[in-house]
Amino acid sequence: MLFSPATLAPVLRTGTDMNAIHFVLCAGLCTGLLTTALGSAPRPQEQKEKKRSGIPVARFFDDEGERLAKEVEGSWTLFEYTDPSDLALDDVASGFATFHDGFLSLILAMDTVEQRLFRAREFLALDTGVFRYRFDEQANLQLASVMSFTNQTDDGEMEREPPGRVVEYFTSLEDGVLELRDRDGVLFSFRKIAAGDFPEAAIRKLDRRRSDTEQWEDEDEERR
Repeated sequence: MLFSPATLAPVLRTGTDMNAIHFVLCAGLCTGLLTTALGSAPRPQEQKEKKRSGIPVARFFDDEGERLAKEVEGSWTLFEYTDPSDLALDDVASGFATFHDGFLSLILAMDTVEQRLFRAREFLALDTGVFRYRFDEQANLQLASVMSFTNQTDDGEMEREPPGRVVEYFTSLEDGVLELRDRDGVLFSFRKIAAGDFPEAAIRKLDRRRSDTEQWEDEDEERR
């Protein structure tokens, strides 16, 4: 509230009304301070949002998501695969995953058994692709495909999947073991591996091929 000299002139004619002047000035000052305070005070919705961000459970998932994003970087090899709905063969699942800069390269191969009308048939199930990934607000791993292929089709032929296909896994990462479980209960267990060196046997093969030298390759060398 502003006061002009014309407003105060009748009061200034007498010295006996100085208290009135003081009252008017104080009233204006208090009104301005109250307006400023009300304008700067946080709104109820802002207070609610700030309070929500401080919930202990939310802080836990934020911290867990940051930890997973940091520790998942690198390469992982599949050592265990469990599908409660499949007659999976023992020790025949293999896979490899590399997380780096928001991209996941994933290769999965599982020998399974398909029950046919008169007999069971072994089937090699393949899934491979490149995905963008993130950990969501509940620290779950979410994937969006960039390029992916699968042979889990009606005729068993390998097919390209449409880009943008999304997948989500419940995630656990403890003691160097990464567990990914989907909504059907399928569990993939990966173990982190160190950076690999290029094999010496591969170098020798390439040298022989480059020199056109015909030599029998040692079976033991093949396995190294």
